[in-house]
Amino acid sequence: MSIRTLFLDHVAQTSDVPMGLEVSHASGMYIYSTDGKKYLDFNSGISVSSLGHCHPEVVAAIHQQSSAYLHTMVYGEHIQAPQVEYATLLAKVLNNGLDATYFVNCGTEAVEAAIKLARKYTGRTEIISCAGAYHGSTLGAESLRSDTSYTRNFLPGIPDVRHISFNDETQLSRITERTACIILEPVQAEGGIISPKDDYLKKSENDVMRQGH
Repeated sequence: MSIRTLFLDHVAQTSDVPMGLEVSHASGMYIYSTDGKKYLDFNSGISVSSLGHCHPEVVAAIHQQSSAYLHTMVYGEHIQAPQVEYATLLAKVLNNGLDATYFVNCGTEAVEAAIKLARKYTGRTEIISCAGAYHGSTLGAESLRSDTSYTRNFLPGIPDVRHISFNDETQLSRITERTACIILEPVQAEGGIISPKDDYLKKSENDVMRQGH
């Protein structure tokens, strides 16, 4: 059987008509297929490869780390120098009082952790997100999505989720003392690459702070 047939038979596709690009290798901004074609990669592994494919410094760092160890334990149980150094750097760069980093596998898991942390810290349950946004594919993250054409097969989602319109500051008044947190994209991606306008993000932050979040 060809690798394409095995792909179709054994790898779950996320669309009815997958791109089916059979990858040979990738370098810089290009992906090369097994039939010798060269493709300019605008996706960058959904930003995972934002420095380019096989960047020599990244490859060297991976090689150096993999020669020592790749993974021992999550949840802050083992003292792993690269992790500690990275967390320390983040605290220094952010310089906003958020001094500890909880490392997770992906954006979806970060959203799930944020929901749990907000509810635990505030004792509140309401989560506000923006219509048209995408925050991940787990049940909690999908519950933040407003488009039921994507979520209807998984309903009901987690309770007490409310939606507001991105860039509509008049709807920020929906953030109340019941709200545990508001989760939004700095730039709405799946919604159409929509940038914030007129200090919308800062106004959102101010409304959240006024409610004591």
